[in-house]
Amino acid sequence: MSTMGRMLREHRGTAALLAVLVMTASLLISGLPRMVEQAYDDALRQDVTTAPTDRADVTVLRPLDGPPDLMSPAELAAAQQRWYELMPPALRRIIDTGPGSRAHHSVKSTQTPVSGRVGSPFRGNQFVNLAWLSDADQRVRYVEGRPPGPPTMIRVADRPDLGEIPRFDIALCRDAVTRMGLPVGTVLLLGNSGVVAARVTGIFEPIDPADRYWQHNWDLLRVEVIQAGESEHLHVTALSSPEVANSPDLQDRRMAYRWVLPVRGDALSAGEAARIADAVAVFSDRVRVAADRGTAFDIDTALPALLEDYLARQRDTQTLLMLILGGLVVVALGVILLTVWSLAERMRRSLGLMRARGGSLRQVAGSGAGVVALVAVPSALAGYAGAAFFPGPATPLAHAGPAALVLAAVAFAGVSLARVHRSPLRDRRDDVTARRPSARRLTLEAAVIVVALTGAYLLRARGLTTSAGERGGDPFLALVPVALTVAAALILLRCYPYPLRLLLALLGRARGAVPFLGLAFAARARVYSTLPVLILLPALTVSTFSATVASALDTTQQAAAWRLVGADARLDSEVPIPPEAIERVRRVPGVQAVVPAAKAPVHITPGDRGGFAVAMDLDAYRAILPEDVPPVPRPPADQEGPRVAALVSRDLLGYGQVNVSWTARITVVAAGVIERLPGVSGEQFNLVLLPPDANERAGGQTLTNMLFIRGTGLDPEKLAAAADLPAPPLVVTYEDELNRLASTPLAAAVRTSLVIATVALGGYALVSVVILLTIGGAERATAMAFLRALGLSERQARGVTMLEIVPMIALTALAGLALGLAMPAALGSGLDLSPYTGGVTVEGFSPDLLTPALSAVGIAGVTVLGVFAHAAISRRRSPNAVLRAGG
Repeated sequence: MSTMGRMLREHRGTAALLAVLVMTASLLISGLPRMVEQAYDDALRQDVTTAPTDRADVTVLRPLDGPPDLMSPAELAAAQQRWYELMPPALRRIIDTGPGSRAHHSVKSTQTPVSGRVGSPFRGNQFVNLAWLSDADQRVRYVEGRPPGPPTMIRVADRPDLGEIPRFDIALCRDAVTRMGLPVGTVLLLGNSGVVAARVTGIFEPIDPADRYWQHNWDLLRVEVIQAGESEHLHVTALSSPEVANSPDLQDRRMAYRWVLPVRGDALSAGEAARIADAVAVFSDRVRVAADRGTAFDIDTALPALLEDYLARQRDTQTLLMLILGGLVVVALGVILLTVWSLAERMRRSLGLMRARGGSLRQVAGSGAGVVALVAVPSALAGYAGAAFFPGPATPLAHAGPAALVLAAVAFAGVSLARVHRSPLRDRRDDVTARRPSARRLTLEAAVIVVALTGAYLLRARGLTTSAGERGGDPFLALVPVALTVAAALILLRCYPYPLRLLLALLGRARGAVPFLGLAFAARARVYSTLPVLILLPALTVSTFSATVASALDTTQQAAAWRLVGADARLDSEVPIPPEAIERVRRVPGVQAVVPAAKAPVHITPGDRGGFAVAMDLDAYRAILPEDVPPVPRPPADQEGPRVAALVSRDLLGYGQVNVSWTARITVVAAGVIERLPGVSGEQFNLVLLPPDANERAGGQTLTNMLFIRGTGLDPEKLAAAADLPAPPLVVTYEDELNRLASTPLAAAVRTSLVIATVALGGYALVSVVILLTIGGAERATAMAFLRALGLSERQARGVTMLEIVPMIALTALAGLALGLAMPAALGSGLDLSPYTGGVTVEGFSPDLLTPALSAVGIAGVTVLGVFAHAAISRRRSPNAVLRAGG
């Protein structure tokens, strides 16, 4: 058997520990980036697929103020193909052109007034636009009448002045037939000049009302009500025949030509987000210069804005994960190197004998490094292979991380062994002579402390990001928390023996030998008893910080969910909610209280501004609030006369008195400030919170359209069914909103990473103590054997061992807990949790201190139990056997 094989077999326990550490570290370093990258992709795809299609899709349009050139259906189809050809490859790749795609082109008239009706009474303030959609026959079905046919020429009997005019067939949605009185057979006159006729030939409904396609063409499915002064204008768009696209009779109309190029959300990846945003800008430039017959084109999309918003949230997430994963990597590497050092110490005598027998320094260092390589390489490959089961694409770090661990471990073993065995039989005993730290080591430690303190100052001064936000987090500043913990560990290493030595001086005349001996061993600060502090303290600090952030994330999401809902459940309705519907909701099982409210956009003077008004019983609402949510202000004292006292947003406070035009003109006296109202909005401007009878007191009517509900086990479907309103209401619950926030890809990735980091770092902390015990096990056994021979009992021997190790563990645990709890304050504004709260800004956070404290105490407690177990096991060895074996 080769020399390396014999040493590997002889020290198989330490080698097995090294193998486990390398494998788990490789698994985490290679697997976690995959999982995080998958979360980035899922978050981007979720953002795009849930955004309104008119924002996410790319739409080419011809400006209404351009030349009045008409385009035939064939020209529209040719133009659509041309847009595809003009796209940069990065953009073309994500455009959906497959079966069932939303891709289509359309032409619609705009602002087309109904100037008369043939054979029926005229109704004013109605607008009917004509439209043709390239794929309408695949999107709608006719429930009454027939599809529109080709246009014909007619004469209107009661309007001989019009002469012969074109008549277009149209089909309408059921909402237009009901609200505008347009049954099948109705003939309309459209336009005030250049009048054309339109005959209703059919009524249609969408084949799939939930299809996102209709977000581009919602004007075909419902009537839009536009408030114009004191009157309402009703607008609807009707389907017509393809001749609408280029009919000369519509030459003078404002025709809107559009080409919808839908984006495939599942084709997006986070790594290409910035490239796609640039491609959209390039495509926009190409479209603008693609003039045909003097016609200008433009694009309408919010895709770049969506991508920029996502990238900003991704940068925040990357910064936070860099803090957590960076600390995990540093601690994992430190534990691996500590284990390598332990293995090298165990091989020291064998390699020293090889050196004494004429082995070269290269042979000695190569043999030790080879043993480490025999253990580390297969373990790293196993961890790398196991990482393939993590979801997500492989990243450069996933490939390079395990290799870097192996190289670091092998290089550390080779360098440390070469340094030790430069001269044959050069050996010294730490228990006889204490090694003083060299000037080089002291200088290095001082440099680490200075760099850490400088980084902490920069972190407070400028945050975690670089001056250019698009560059993301600053890697140097992101590693400052880890550097601070290493600096604290170095300071602890240098300082903690001194108070122990002072305590020893006090115990020197005491009768009991156990405290003196235990503290004397602890105060000697030998390498094997102090080096693990460099791992234990960062592990405890980052673990405590991870637990703190996880607790803060829960607290912040709960606050955000409450801000979004405003109660255990909230019911919003587009139509007024009658009293009998409110009573039915109150009788739903689980409902404990219901607070009706009315909300609406209003006009506010002075300032001639739009605002938002809410009328509700504020005392009743305060009564349903839990104790752990931010309080809502009390309602102001009522005013005498027609004026109404109300709470207003801070921007309206300076007016003192404002007029609110709701169902009546309400004179409002600003009697207090309302910063925001849960369930209504976030940061609110031009907000007026009125008493429930404010409209009645001004001569109007309060139309309830919102219910705040308190209860347990609330089912949104049961609440909506109990309301039984003409238009289905929107019901949201606090639990559902909290689950939604917690299950978003970025929040889930952060939470999973925090849990993994906390568990892994706790494990590494335990391993560092195990190494501490095993490295000094032989020397400790020899010392205890001598003391046992001098009369020390087994119980006293265990006490000495405990007092040797426990002070270091206790001090390190306290320092790690303090640093971990202080880390959020050190990061300042750099720790932003708003990306995981649905866009709701929650100022600061007050994390639960119990979880991180229990985490640190638990790790310290388990390590102390490990020390106790080690001391109990050690007593089984006979002192004579230990002394005969030389330790």
